[in-house]
Amino acid sequence: MTEQRHFSLGESLNRQRGMSYWGWLFVLAIFGFGLTIVSKMGPAYIDAHYVEEGLQTLSEIDNVRELSNSEIKRELDRYFTINNVRGEPTKAVKIIRGADSTLVSINYELRQPLFKNVDVVMKFDKQLNTAKPELCCEPLVDLEQFRRDDR
Repeated sequence: MTEQRHFSLGESLNRQRGMSYWGWLFVLAIFGFGLTIVSKMGPAYIDAHYVEEGLQTLSEIDNVRELSNSEIKRELDRYFTINNVRGEPTKAVKIIRGADSTLVSINYELRQPLFKNVDVVMKFDKQLNTAKPELCCEPLVDLEQFRRDDR
């Protein structure tokens, strides 16, 4: 003979209790950790986006090759001021002139404290080569070859 089990409504609800206190605490901890990371790293990536847009705007200027270094920096500074980009990106502008092009490079590194003694290091390298403005913002040239040995 088969044994039939009938569950009462109270017994069924008892089995479907949901997440425990510790389960909810774990979910909230993961959510809080993600929110902390986004709030610490997000502004750096927003600034990097505006740096890239600034270089693209600079590439649209017809005579950017004829501009002096200070004029190029002034144009970028104006764009950075309007978009509230401060700190490292504004100090890291380097301009290298070649025979047939000008290279504008913004290469910088940010260190953001995350928790107590844990930091996140973010590196950004954006370049504009006036000979190839359609390839704007991706690093095309390794700038180490242009560094002078000042010893």
